[in-house]
Amino acid sequence: MSRPILLITLLLVAIPLGVMADSGIVRASAIDGPWRLTVFSEPTPLRAGPVDLSVLVQQAQNDTPVLDATVSLMLEHPETEVSSILVEATREAASNRLLYSAKFELPTPGPWSVDAAAMRGDLVSRVNFQMEAGEPIPPALQLWIWFLLPVVAILLIVANQWLLRRRNSQRGSASP
Repeated sequence: MSRPILLITLLLVAIPLGVMADSGIVRASAIDGPWRLTVFSEPTPLRAGPVDLSVLVQQAQNDTPVLDATVSLMLEHPETEVSSILVEATREAASNRLLYSAKFELPTPGPWSVDAAAMRGDLVSRVNFQMEAGEPIPPALQLWIWFLLPVVAILLIVANQWLLRRRNSQRGSASP
């Protein structure tokens, strides 16, 4: 394998490590009333701090998306001194326009009870589930990729120089 192809392959393998998928992982999915509600969460793993909960609302019988509902999320922590969180999820806040998204701060790690509700006129669907939020990541660790990039660049330069010297030494020993 030639050097440029090897370097491109290494870069393509390394780039997806920092890529975030759209809408996170599925936390709950259930049919209640006329609709199926599927709730996604980001980040993965879920931690206290900035959180994105997204809801996909679909017709129960044919899975077509419902784009004109009002979606709300109620989060409760078992400790009474931690305030409950009530947020509205909107399509405008979502990067995927089929979803309703709410971005907010999850103040405390631990178990959270989530009640997601979608309403349109007299139609209502709900899904309830539990999720566990871990400790927040310290700010310095959130920037680890930026500290890693110079190290990777230096390693690539060292590998390049080693390969050049190796090739030059093989040419020198091959000539009479």
